Amino acid sequence: MARAVRCGVRGAARRPALRAWFCAALLAWGRAEVSGAQAASFVPGARVALPALPALPGLTFAWNDCAGGAGAISNLPYACSGEADTLTLYCALAVSQSIASVISAEVVVDIQHASPVLPDWWQLGGAGVAGCRPGALSTSYDFSSAPGCTDAWQSFGFGGIQGFSVGPLGNQARIKAVASVTSDHAVTLNPGIQYGLLKLRIASPRTTGPNACAGCAAAACLVFQSVILRVIPGSGNDVLIGEAASPSADFATYQGTAADCNTVPAHHSSWGTLKALYR
Repeated sequence: MARAVRCGVRGAARRPALRAWFCAALLAWGRAEVSGAQAASFVPGARVALPALPALPGLTFAWNDCAGGAGAISNLPYACSGEADTLTLYCALAVSQSIASVISAEVVVDIQHASPVLPDWWQLGGAGVAGCRPGALSTSYDFSSAPGCTDAWQSFGFGGIQGFSVGPLGNQARIKAVASVTSDHAVTLNPGIQYGLLKLRIASPRTTGPNACAGCAAAACLVFQSVILRVIPGSGNDVLIGEAASPSADFATYQGTAADCNTVPAHHSSWGTLKALYR
């Protein structure tokens, strides 16, 4: 018989959330003993509900829900058959230590397309050729239907798209977006929790019909490159985060994997390069 593991209080101060999950798992499998205060409430043979595993620190990116949520997917196959659809990407993160007095998050997302030139369907900027689908890119801060994460802004978030630019290569583009709250609604972000920062919404006008913008059906990769968390001036330092919570957790593909996510301009670059994105 395998030796049971004692789940007492000793050592619980060190990574307590992870320890609690581990002990609950062992109890569920009948591989643990209980001691101290736990013994009074433990019923042998009872079904044990496992708490959620603490979120790993870093960035996550997914379609339809925050990563790990019931509806989240890493690749979006889209039929390109509607004029009133909305494709939604969730930018989320978990922090490694508590950050207080946060009032905004400035997000950078890069697009790498499989075609040699960024197609018109992805030209989401302003006038001229870049205006094939003006207004198709927007943000949302409503996480009420996102079970995969906690709303970082506690329903007080607002913001918008700061910029859309093509380059440096012809099949690449960069999105800058911001989420904010007023100083009286500043938040504290704590480790072990996945927080939703903002949603990028790509609408589908000019996807079908005689005035359609070409390129909807071809593959692309979007990369949640980095975020800088701004705090109330005088209350501490702003925090730049540019690492994924796990390998490829900051990737979201569109129409398959033909686009190489690793070729976006600043992915896995130096801190100096990442900081330059916010100047």
